[in-house]
Parts: sequence; structure tokens; C-alpha cells
Amino acid sequence: MNPPDQHEAIRLLRTMTRTLCAVGALALVFTTVNVTLFARSRGVPLPIAILLDPMLGAALAVVLYADARLASWGIRPPGWSTALRWSAGSAAALMNSWESLWPDGQIGWPRRADPAAVLLHLTPALLLILLTETIAAYRRIIANLPNPTGTTAAPYPEPNTPPPPPIAEPTLPHALPPHADTESTTVTDNNAADTPVPPPPAPPPHPGTDDATDADLWARAAALDTAARTTTGRPASVWRLRTELHIGPDRAAQIHAHLATRQPANPPPPA
Repeated sequence: MNPPDQHEAIRLLRTMTRTLCAVGALALVFTTVNVTLFARSRGVPLPIAILLDPMLGAALAVVLYADARLASWGIRPPGWSTALRWSAGSAAALMNSWESLWPDGQIGWPRRADPAAVLLHLTPALLLILLTETIAAYRRIIANLPNPTGTTAAPYPEPNTPPPPPIAEPTLPHALPPHADTESTTVTDNNAADTPVPPPPAPPPHPGTDDATDADLWARAAALDTAARTTTGRPASVWRLRTELHIGPDRAAQIHAHLATRQPANPPPPA
């Protein structure tokens, strides 16, 4: 015999729960009317008499829901939940069958009880008690079924750790200058007037300012890369470098390529 599939068992449980809840709702309506009439015959005001049976029904519904949740978590419900279910159901059954057990008002052994009326009034109340026990038992059985093969719970992601202090590494080489034509444009022509004039050379960069900027930029990029390797196990992406460092795509791609070859001081532990 093949073991039952958990998903199929859960669908069966949901169908049975809906059906049993519908039957329980009808039983609650029946017991509510009987309990209200019983309370009115004892001189209880109508607003209070109407509240008696809904209180019992609400107690049964709450304890049934709590037991179902505990069973789905693999926790055994406490004994007080069973005591509450049976006490609430027994109180409803007694109030439903009171007039049938002691029609003359003489409390004692029911000598003049009407068996047919007792059966009529006790059936919905007992059905309500057994429904609560049955639903709770079904949920406990299905909660004990093994999980489907090949499905495992996804582990919780580890919280992000703060980035470590910047790692002292050599400064990143300067960005590549704009494409310049380094080839000689000298034309060997006898006519000197037709020889094109070469463009003026670009001014040399300021080494002091650029070196300081590159060192700070590299330190921030190294910190972002170390944090990314710690949390994800991969280098920082180009998009993150562009967003965090506020640089262009070419510069970010160049830094990303350089970061891909570096080895962090404290590599993340293997998964």
C-alpha cells in the first residue's frame, strides 16, 4: 500500500472540515433555540437567554481552532482543552434535554422522562461534541504524516552583517583616458601647407587629487565587495557599485572586473 500523500490528505481534511462545520452550524442553531426556550421558561430575560448557547458555541469553536493549530505545529493540545470541549457540550446537552428528563420539575432520578424527547434533544448536542473531537483527531493524524519526498523547508536567511573596515589594498589604476589616436598623422607630402596640424596634447592629470579620490573609491568598493561576499558569497554587482558609489557604468564595470580577481581577507565559510 502506498503511503498517503500529504497534499491529498490536507485537501480531504479541508473538505471534511467544511462539511462537519456545516453540520455543526445546524446543530448550534437547534441547540440555541432549545436553550433559549429553556432559559425563558425559567424567567431569564430574553437578551440574556439568547446569549447562553452562543457562548457555549464560541467556546467550542475557539478551542477547536486552537487545537487544530497546535496539531499542525506538532504540539499536543493540553488536557484542559478536552475538558472545556466536554464541559461546554455537556452543559448544552443538559439544557437541551432538561424539560424531557424532568417534565414535572422534580429533580432526582428521571422517573417520568420522555425517552423520545430525550433522544430528540440530545442528538444534536452529542453530535456537536463528537464533531469537535472528530475534527481535532483528523487534524492530529494528518499533522503526523511525513512531508512529501523532495520538499524541504527553506532555511532562514542570515541577517546582514555590517561591512568590515576597509582593507588596505593597492589603489585602482586610473580610468582609461578617452580614446586618443596615438598614431602619427604626419603625411609625407612635398607640400608642407597640406600637412594637417596635430591636435594639442591633453593636459596631464593632477596626480595628488586623483590618487586620493581613487584610494577612497577603492576603499569603499572593497568594503561593499566584502559585505556582498559575506552575505551572498559573490562579489558586489555592477549595479550595486553604481548605486552605492555614484559612478558611471564604465567605471563600475572596471571596478567590478578588478574586484572579481581579489581575495578577501576573511572569506565567507562554505555553505
